Amino acid sequence: MLQAIKQALSTWSPGAPPAAATWFLPELRTVLRAEFAGAYRPAATEAGWSLDFMYGAGANARAFSTNFRSFVARLGPSEQFLGHCNPHLVQAAQRNRVLPLGELAHLNADQPHEPLFRAIGILGHDQLRVLICDGPRQLSWIGATREEPFTQRESALLRRLTKPLQRRLRLEQQLRPGAVPGMFEAALEALRTPAFVIGPGGAIAMANSVGVALLERGRKEVLDSIAESARLGPDAGAFSITRVTALGWPAYLMAIRRAPPELAERVLLVQRRWGLSARQARILELVASGVSNKEIALALCCAEVTVENHLTELFRRSGARSRAGLVGKLITLSIAAP
Repeated sequence: MLQAIKQALSTWSPGAPPAAATWFLPELRTVLRAEFAGAYRPAATEAGWSLDFMYGAGANARAFSTNFRSFVARLGPSEQFLGHCNPHLVQAAQRNRVLPLGELAHLNADQPHEPLFRAIGILGHDQLRVLICDGPRQLSWIGATREEPFTQRESALLRRLTKPLQRRLRLEQQLRPGAVPGMFEAALEALRTPAFVIGPGGAIAMANSVGVALLERGRKEVLDSIAESARLGPDAGAFSITRVTALGWPAYLMAIRRAPPELAERVLLVQRRWGLSARQARILELVASGVSNKEIALALCCAEVTVENHLTELFRRSGARSRAGLVGKLITLSIAAP
């Protein structure tokens, strides 16, 4: 049966095939001898959290899904979903890794999950789950529950399905009706400043590498700033807001963080005075915007040590001894320039 599931996950039919989870979960439930098997993807919103989708297989699947959706709808804004991960920036240790309940309890030591487990009827049950991810982004939570503890053999079975599931879910994400087109991903990544695509309900549908790093520092602050920029209009606020509309699409917003109004002009002035290359000038602009070395490396697609080497050269040319001193020199010299 395992081989048949892997083969089915690797097959795509013309037209609009059903989501893999709608037929895969009953098969998974059988293979793992579980009472319930489920799949869902959380989405961050201004108000808290929602679910992009929720599927289940089992005798009480409908009640499980309904109760879980209700529980999630009551969650307030937080950096992590249910205390264990940010679905837009999943920790490397959790990506595509099958985890039993014992390890999950260790990850969630500070989170009171008893009310959740009681609400969905699995209090006292064992769990086995995997976060299917495409890079740092979560495609789906896939898991199963039952009263009897899961065995090492069943963990191994789920591990063998992880790669086929990742390939299938990635394809579904790219081709599903109303999905953010693949061209957005390349377009956002080409930008050298944090950029996001915001979907219906205020959920983050996509972010470039620099945007992901910014989310890690403060998801709520990012969402609040984007929402404020959208209210103020396209020419105000910390983010430049573009509404993306097309026949058959839901409403999307593209949010690109602005540089401070005079920063680009200041950098241009000192670039000429200090004889900076275009790359050095860009790094200076990012430093002045408060971007870390790690985030600069992500934005410029280079190693962090390369950024450090450029900073050393900027310190030498400016006479500064620190990042703060470098920004101070930028401000002082640009104001004094004729």
